[in-house]
This record gives sequence, structure tokens and C-alpha cells, in this order.
Amino acid sequence: MGKRYVPKTYNNRRAIRMIIRTVISAALAAVILFLLLFFGLKNYETDGRLIIPWLINEQKSQED
Repeated sequence: MGKRYVPKTYNNRRAIRMIIRTVISAALAAVILFLLLFFGLKNYETDGRLIIPWLINEQKSQED
């Protein structure tokens, strides 16, 4: 009695699907992070310059 042929329906393209899901998830996370940073840092923009309070050097207050 010979072996019966059973197609690999479950394992077919499983690795490719995992890679595609990982790439799509990473791209979606990058887009969400970009949008959060874009709208979150928009509050600190004045005259086209980005002024972030925690990155300002404190030399001005020491010179006075």
C-alpha cells in the first residue's frame, strides 16, 4: 500500500506570512510613532523652529 498524497495546506507559505506580518506590524508601528511625535511636538513649534524645553541649554540663566 503506497503513501497517500496530502498537500501541505497548513504549512504552505507559513514562513512568508510570518515575515509579511512582521514587516506590516513594524511599518504600522513606525507610522503611529511618527504621527504621535508629529502632533505631540507641534505644541513646541514657534516661528518654524522646534523648541523642546528639556533640550534647552541653561547657559542663558547662568550668564545673567
